[in-house]
Amino acid sequence: MNSSLELYKNSFTKYGDLIHLNNAGLAPSSKQALETVNYWMKRFHLEGVHCNDDYMAAAEVARQQIADLAGAHADETAFFQSTAGAISQVAFGMELKSDDEVLMWDQEYSSNLYPWREACKRSGAKLKLVESDPGLSTPSEKLLQHVTAKTKVIAFSWVQFQTGSLSDIKMIADFAQSRGIWTVVDIIQGFGLRPFNFQALGVDAACGGSHKWMVSPVGVGFLILKKELLGKLKPLTIGSSTYGTCDDPSTMTCIPKHSALRFESGSKQVLEITALGASAKMIKDVGVEVIQKESERLAQMLRQGLLERGYFVHSPQVGAISFINISGRSLPETTSKLKNAKISFALRGPGVRLSPHALNSDEDIARTLEALS
Repeated sequence: MNSSLELYKNSFTKYGDLIHLNNAGLAPSSKQALETVNYWMKRFHLEGVHCNDDYMAAAEVARQQIADLAGAHADETAFFQSTAGAISQVAFGMELKSDDEVLMWDQEYSSNLYPWREACKRSGAKLKLVESDPGLSTPSEKLLQHVTAKTKVIAFSWVQFQTGSLSDIKMIADFAQSRGIWTVVDIIQGFGLRPFNFQALGVDAACGGSHKWMVSPVGVGFLILKKELLGKLKPLTIGSSTYGTCDDPSTMTCIPKHSALRFESGSKQVLEITALGASAKMIKDVGVEVIQKESERLAQMLRQGLLERGYFVHSPQVGAISFINISGRSLPETTSKLKNAKISFALRGPGVRLSPHALNSDEDIARTLEALS
């Protein structure tokens, strides 16, 4: 095992006989995230406001750590409570018009679908849902075939949550940019597992969160938005931090900040943000490519074993290797076997979704296959 992969695996603690195969839902948090939360909680307990400047500085370090991992700039990056919060800021902040169209897949996760559905409902814009191909595949070419002169936004997930079907971000962004169409991508199901570079891919906005492949506590999302578009979104929540700091005197002539911090209206969830930053730094130190390679190795081992045992795998072989959606046996029987073996999973789409990560071991896979025999 190379030193980088060893660093990653050692960032997690084996707890009893639990096996984590719902990492696309809620992965265990890294030791780095745990230590960061404990550090700040102790300081809040002991110091109160005396650590005010330090925790605010730490939140900015975390912002830079997320930006570094995403190939973005810190001043393009804003924190929210969740990925849905970040998506909502874009959907409701851009002021859709009645003759605009928003294009999405028909299988998008609710936290991506619902903000756009409601934004279209309020504005009178049209929400166009493109039918997925058989097997829930999402060929990017098909999505782009439904673009019209009225298309204002293409809102899509990088990795679909049910089977892991993958979208070609670069293809979609290049096509849309030449036509003045916004591209807003939900990256939560790929960020931390696959290489992502905001600047190189050319999307307008990327929304993500902490608790899946970023191996951090639930409770923080982020938005990365092109600098030139910052002024085209109205902040949805307004507070002292929209304009300055909590210590600035109130004034009727204040203007919003010129960076993405204009979307953060007040106090930040410091524990979750700094924990996310700590995990982001660890992931960057290890190398996302290292994490992806190990995740795919373990997933291929699991996939092959499941096929040999007669299960049907819905997830595509290419582009979704860390998502394995299975059926072919009695669903209650399958879930009962997994629960009895203390293996986490999710019920998604056509069957049971298993999502191995680099934090897993060969023994985890062997035990899972034994449980499902």
